[in-house]
Amino acid sequence: MSTFACALSGQTTIPDPVALPTGEICSKKLLLQKLLETSNYNPFHPSSQLDESNLVSLTSTNEILPPRTSNQNSIPSLLTTLSNEYDALVLELFDTRKALEETRKELSHALYQNDAAVRVIARVVMERDMARRELANVSANINGNLSAKAKADANVNADADADDTSNGKEQTAAELGNKRKRVEEPADPSGDATVSASVGGIPETIKKELKQKWSDLSSSRKAKTKATEGYATTDDISSFSALKKSYHKTSAKGIIAMVGDGNAQDGKIVTSSTDKNMTLYDWKEGKVLSHMNPKDVAGGGELLHCVGETIAMVGTDGALRIFVDGKVIAPVEGLKLKDVVGVKVHPTGKHVFVAEMSGSIHLFEVDVDNGTMVEAAVWNGAEGEDKSCTAIGLHPDGLILAIGRENGKIGLWDLNTEKLATTLAGSSSSTIATIGFSEKGVHLAAVDADGTIAVWDLRKQKSITSISVPEGVGCVSFCPIGKYFAYGTTNGDVVVTVVKDWEKKMVLSDGKGKVTGLVWGKEAKNIAASQSTSRMVKFWGN
Repeated sequence: MSTFACALSGQTTIPDPVALPTGEICSKKLLLQKLLETSNYNPFHPSSQLDESNLVSLTSTNEILPPRTSNQNSIPSLLTTLSNEYDALVLELFDTRKALEETRKELSHALYQNDAAVRVIARVVMERDMARRELANVSANINGNLSAKAKADANVNADADADDTSNGKEQTAAELGNKRKRVEEPADPSGDATVSASVGGIPETIKKELKQKWSDLSSSRKAKTKATEGYATTDDISSFSALKKSYHKTSAKGIIAMVGDGNAQDGKIVTSSTDKNMTLYDWKEGKVLSHMNPKDVAGGGELLHCVGETIAMVGTDGALRIFVDGKVIAPVEGLKLKDVVGVKVHPTGKHVFVAEMSGSIHLFEVDVDNGTMVEAAVWNGAEGEDKSCTAIGLHPDGLILAIGRENGKIGLWDLNTEKLATTLAGSSSSTIATIGFSEKGVHLAAVDADGTIAVWDLRKQKSITSISVPEGVGCVSFCPIGKYFAYGTTNGDVVVTVVKDWEKKMVLSDGKGKVTGLVWGKEAKNIAASQSTSRMVKFWGN
């Protein structure tokens, strides 16, 4: 029996239900009778006709279907479902990681191509600039020769017409010309005249600034170098442990040079690594202040120096680069330095000394406001000596320049009188490689090529000790008050000795590789060290 309701009679159960095209459901028997009465017009829609063939018979059943059984009605089935879902999730994660790794490789390749393109562009720009400078120099020389030739022809014509009384005046002019020629000749015996500098004396204005800085520092040095109650003891240093920090890219294979003044209130550390970047680190705040990109690495541990905000570096290409407060100072146009062995920034922060192996000492003055520098003076630091210059050191007061030579001697130049004050000659004749002054200015440490450290007392001009390091020495450093002396070896050890008790040694060892820089912290409570085989800076302390 059908459960459909008839739209004509209202019955809820009809035996022969049919559906009309317009959607109504009714009994077939009643509908046919109604069609006979209405002449085949749809009883629900009188405007349209309806035929028996348009009707659709309907069937229904009262059978109740049971609910579908669940396949998760037991713990094993639930575990199976969870396992399948986990496997699907792990597979999806694997595919995602695989796609991520491929994307990383593509990005790395793109970055490598970009870096290579930048390097090529930089090299092309540098070659273009060099070609322009050389072209300008050649043009200037040609114009100068033409002018000199024209002037010489004019002088010949004038000599032919002059009377005998003018001979004396012409001779005087010739003598003045010869004197001017001697002054303008470069200090370099090779005859390279691309750099114009005042050869010889330091300008009086600069000398006045150097003397004023010396007066300020020497008057306050005694108070600054007095030990406080909290100053580190030998037991404190013996218990130092290393904390490693990295400030350079993972591509950096090691730090070539590290300098700084950790005892200053705003103590900073500067590092130059093989990734051709320099990093300025604030020791007090414990953070990196800036990353500088000089496009080169320091040519050695003695070719990087820092005083305050001024950083000077000579790269492997021999070019002098100066940064002040993170800003690049424009180089001297046409400057060509050869075989540089040392660079030092004067305590004024405005003057930089550069020494060449030939013995030439260059003094540069930095104009911070304009971002430029000039070569203020050049003189021969090997004057009176038939030996090359191999290292330099600057007294903390700034008026004594120490020049090491290949014969093992050290010349002390007085920058005020511009004369060689004295020469320190020890028992060794090996080449001087490194020179370091104590903060008090009383002691000078010199390292020779054989690995021997000679410590001099400048008051007596006498060598007070000699330390032999067979494995070689990378760098030396006195503590802020000159109580302790530290040196780094080529096998990675940092050795600290007590001044005046040289046999007492404390060895700090962690890793291998030449120690390229040592910087003491405030009150000698810590010491920073860098190595040529690691991009990490090791901070030794408690």
